[in-house]
Amino acid sequence: MQKHPLLRYLFIASLTAIIIQLISLSINLVKDPKKSMLEQAEKLRDIKPDMANQLEEMAYEYETNKYFKVMPFVNLFFILLSLVAVVLMWQMNKKGWYVYLFSEFAPYVLSIFTWEDYIKYTSGFGGKTMAIASTLIMLAFDILFAGLYFYALRETEKLADSNNTDNNNESITI
Repeated sequence: MQKHPLLRYLFIASLTAIIIQLISLSINLVKDPKKSMLEQAEKLRDIKPDMANQLEEMAYEYETNKYFKVMPFVNLFFILLSLVAVVLMWQMNKKGWYVYLFSEFAPYVLSIFTWEDYIKYTSGFGGKTMAIASTLIMLAFDILFAGLYFYALRETEKLADSNNTDNNNESITI
């Protein structure tokens, strides 16, 4: 089956993003977040003391806050689910798009229910405003990719239908 060229580009871009996320998350799971945040706070102490204090508070909260301990594994789940969805879409399985929607947008719903911890977890650099801005940018990209995937899958189906129609017409005229 001939796939729409956009589907190929989306597949490559999605796989690249997923691999980068998996590498980043793996590094964060292996290293001690408290130690790394305290080291980062020391580096920032002279430049931005407020940010250094915020990082220190977050580092000590890692010991008691269940959200901080659980979120990397929740992120891993959604990244792997996104990988499954991208592969399903590449195989032209329509369920892949729905799985993709869930894997990309469920974390935003989850963040609404855990807002206070979410802001602490994502605002390591730049505070609450930066956390909200980066979340909105990521949401825009997720909406864009979901729309582009929908378009590419639909166009690929049209290509397949037109090829089938052409083949049927040719066999009838022979």
